[in-house]
Formats: sequence, structure tokens, C-alpha cells
Amino acid sequence: MISIFTNQQQKAINSIWVLGIIIALLQISNYFINNYGPETLFYNYLWETQNWFLESLIFAWYFYRNKMTAKAVIIQLLFIPYYIFKSEWAGFLDYHLEIENSAQIYTFLNFTTFLIPLILFTIFYFKAETKPASVSKLKSMLIQFIFTFLFSYVLSSDPDSLYKYVGSFAGGSLYQKDILVCAIYALISFKTVSVLIAFLYLSNRIYTLKKLINPIDVQAVSANFFKWGFSITYPILLLLTIEMVASAISMSFSSELKIAAVFSVVSNLIFLFISARFFANLIQFRNYTLKNYFGVINAVSILPLLNLGPFFLLIFAKINPAPISTYIGSLKKKRNIHLIIYCALLVLYYVYQYFSMDKEIRSFAVFYKLIVFVVSIIALARFKISTKIIPFLAVIILYYSDIKDLFDFTDGFLSFIKHKVISFIWLATFSTFVLYYVIDYILHKCFYTEYFENKNEEEFAAYIEKFQ
Repeated sequence: MISIFTNQQQKAINSIWVLGIIIALLQISNYFINNYGPETLFYNYLWETQNWFLESLIFAWYFYRNKMTAKAVIIQLLFIPYYIFKSEWAGFLDYHLEIENSAQIYTFLNFTTFLIPLILFTIFYFKAETKPASVSKLKSMLIQFIFTFLFSYVLSSDPDSLYKYVGSFAGGSLYQKDILVCAIYALISFKTVSVLIAFLYLSNRIYTLKKLINPIDVQAVSANFFKWGFSITYPILLLLTIEMVASAISMSFSSELKIAAVFSVVSNLIFLFISARFFANLIQFRNYTLKNYFGVINAVSILPLLNLGPFFLLIFAKINPAPISTYIGSLKKKRNIHLIIYCALLVLYYVYQYFSMDKEIRSFAVFYKLIVFVVSIIALARFKISTKIIPFLAVIILYYSDIKDLFDFTDGFLSFIKHKVISFIWLATFSTFVLYYVIDYILHKCFYTEYFENKNEEEFAAYIEKFQ
């Protein structure tokens, strides 16, 4: 396995579990302070201080672990003005001093105080790491800053988005709710640490678009690399998907376009796109390394909790001792069997969904979806180009009426620009396309091999040799 981290990055990762515990404890502490603590000045300051410390510590962690304490402290201290301008005292001053254009001034100060520590972090980090020889210093530093800026929006997660999906398990008990919220914050902390590791990993690849879009090099995927790659990527995928679904729904009803919200959504979409490609290729390359075809078992990797099955299977499975020619010869038969199983599971799910509805509201629209998804998986399993076509066709077919309304020019072109382009509607639509692409790309890598399309056994055998 090729080394994927520099020595400094590896030092930051070796004890990163400590950072995860600190983040989890501070987030849980803030939850109890916010919900059960007295409304006093001390507790307000305590909440704000803990919030500043845990978020600034993420940016300082790399420098603390590499004994660059002065730089770490400077970065944390530079985040203080940002959190000051997030506080409610800005509104208090506005009320008493009657400052004109106060909203714009506070927005500018808030954004500026946010950028300053990010710029310094970029400079410190860029100087500490190896510079790419093929890219100029200015250009590479600019790329690093943009990547850091996007990374800063992906670090945190909204616990409310996740609680909507699991809140029913708490019942009416406050104790159960508190335990569930603590578990959510623990998961978010794990995701935050995973994003930091992903940042360190991708920061070595961001200078070449091809390396960024294809985040895993063609090489054998060991059980250890698969274990950590899966464990780090999946929490990012899961929480970003949940947040993007929630955002797409909320944005559909919002007409006001806020720049900060746009940055957040775009950053999440970019990281979701890259994480999905990493996750999908990780599964496919592990299959190639094992010289085995797991098809529908791979596909279960998308589902929370159920994915523990394929996770452990792909870790502990032994490499197929049969010759590569035997492995290739059985691929089409195995693909067809796995596709039949997958389609049968889809049929069972949508039949159950149909009959679980009350008779008065039953609709054959569920079977319309079934047809779309069955045709999609067959195409995704056979053709490489399908990932560039199927997700977008599926969205257009399934949401045709919504897309038709989006491009309705009845009220004139200017009205279209004002109410649909300069709004969150276009961003929600784009998010929907990306979400479908992410799911379809993973499914494509679960079922597809290059042999199905090229049908050149010698060429594919030479390709599989790269994973041995």
C-alpha cells in the first residue's frame, strides 16, 4: 500500500481519537448547559467559550501534534473575534447606538474575522507540508485556501437534522432523549474527526483535478486500508446526505438567498461528491483485490447498521485462490444472479410500501418508481457512461412536474430570474441531482466491472493484476 500521509499528517492522525473525545464532551456539555443550565452571564460565557475552543481546536490540532504550539495558539486566538461578532451583543449595540447599515457591517465583520484565521491556517499548513513541484507557489496556496474554506463549512453538522430521523426512539422520556442526543453528538464528533482526516488526505491531491475526482489510486486495497477507509468515509457520507436532504426540502420553500448558506450547501455537495467516489471505488477495488464479486452485498453498504454485514465480510474475506481467468469467467453469471436478487428486493420493498398504505390513498406511483430504479440498476451494472446519464434522467422522470414548474416562463423572464434563479430553488434542484448521482455512482461501482463493457479478457486480467 502506497503511503498516503506525510510524517506531519500521520502525527496529527495517530492520536486524533483524543480530539474526537474532546469535541464530543464539549458538544454534550454545551447541550446540557443550553437546555438545563441557569440563564446567567457565567453560563452564557461558558457556553460561548467551549464553543470557541472546540471549533478552533480542530484547526489547531495539526500544529499541536507537530509541536508547533505557538502557531496553534495564534490560530485559536484569532478565532475569538469571529465568535465575539456572532454573539448577541452586536444587536445590543445596534439598539443603543443606532448604527446605520448595521446588518451589512456586522455581516462584513463576521465574514472578515472568519477569514483571517483561515488565511493564517493556510499559510502555516502550506509551509509545513510539501509543495507541489508542478504548480506555482501562489496558485498552490490559493488552491489550498479555497480547499480550507470549503472544509470549514463541512466540519460541523446540525444535530436537529439527524434527530428528526431517530427522535421517535426517545419516546416521551427526557432521559431517553438526552441519551439519544448524546449519541448524536458522539456521531457528529466522529464525523468531524473523519472530515479532518479526509482534509489531510485530500490536501495531498487537490493540485490535480484528476486525483481529486479519483481519490483512490489504482492499487491493492488491504483489509486494514478498507477498514479505516470505510469507517472514515461512511459517517461523512451518511451525515452529509441527511443534511443535504433536509437542506433540499427547506431550500425549496425559501425565496431568500443568503451567501453563507450557499457556501455551506456548495461545500457539503463538493465533499459529498468526493466522499462518494472514494467510498464507491474503495468497495470496487476491495472486490478486485479479493478477486471476488459481491454485487448486492456491496450495495447493502449504503444502508446504516445493515452495512456492518458487508463491512466485516470485505474485511475478513480471503483472497480467491483461483486463477484470474476463472474469476473473470464467472463474472457475468454472478452479476446476473446479484441483479436478480437486487431487483427482487426492490419489488418486495415497493409492494410492501404499496400495501402498507390505506386503501384510499394507495397509488401506483410507487410502481412507477420501481420501474425507474430497476431499469437504472441494469444500466448502471452494464455501462460506465450510465453514471453520467441515469441519475439525471431518473430525477427528470421522477420529478418532471417540479422541474417543469421550475422552468415556467409564464410570468416573464425577469420574474423567472428573480423568483427562481436568485433563490434557493435552483440550489435545491442541483442538490437533488447530486444526491441521485452519489447513490447511483456507488451502486454502479457495486455491480460494474470494466469486463462487462470491453469484453477483453486479457486486458481486464492485466488490470486485475494491479490489485494483487
